Amino acid sequence: MTTTTPARGRGRTAAVGVAAGAALAVLCAAGTAHAHFYVSLQTYSNVRSAPNTGGGVVVNTGSIKERFYLDGVCYTRGQYIKSGGYGTDVWYHGSVHDSVDLTVGPYNNVWVWGGNVDIGRDPADSVRPC
Repeated sequence: MTTTTPARGRGRTAAVGVAAGAALAVLCAAGTAHAHFYVSLQTYSNVRSAPNTGGGVVVNTGSIKERFYLDGVCYTRGQYIKSGGYGTDVWYHGSVHDSVDLTVGPYNNVWVWGGNVDIGRDPADSVRPC
């Protein structure tokens, strides 16, 4: 049996995407060569070792809203996934941090499917390709 992680819902707070986009725009305007972006992950998201479901699950974000966040550096086009009415082939790369248990992680060099990243549209305009 195959399970997929829940997709971001249509009711996502637009302010999150706008704030993340604004922060990314400032970083990119400043000429940062490798601008990082910081975004929260959806609950029950699988953080993987590759940009596809064949990549091993490094950690699942569990049920606590906004517990995990991605310190991202870039995106790639990987496996297309459709879940909860949303589909994309965009995967974000970086490090995932646990904001509740600081003794856990960070999980470095990992991938998160775009449907599980609170960033707005995929790919976000200000995120560079890997």
